[in-house]
Amino acid sequence: MTAVEYGLAYIGFEGFGKIKDIDFADELWGEEISDGLTIRGIDFEDGLVNLGKLVEYPCGWTCCGTYWMELECNLDQLASKDYLGKLIDMMDDVLMVKTGI
Repeated sequence: MTAVEYGLAYIGFEGFGKIKDIDFADELWGEEISDGLTIRGIDFEDGLVNLGKLVEYPCGWTCCGTYWMELECNLDQLASKDYLGKLIDMMDDVLMVKTGI
C-alpha cells in the first residue's frame, strides 16, 4: 500500500466511523477479511480493529475443541498486512447495501 493509498484509507476509515446510522462493527462481525481471519470488532475512536481466527487446541483431538485467537490491530498494522483496503471495501459494500448509493 502506497502512502497515498494509506492516507485515503485512513480518511475513509475515519469517515465511516462518523456515520452513526450504520453500525459497521455489527454489520461486519464475523466477516472474513483473509483466509480464516474474521472481524471481531471495530473501534473507530481509537482506530483499532479486532481480528480473530478459530484455532484448534494443540493436542489435535476433537475432545479439546477450538478457541478464538484474537489480535487487536491499529491502522498501520492493518495496512502492513493489506487488510486496511479490504476493510474499507467491505464497509463501502455495507454502506451501498444499506443506503442504495
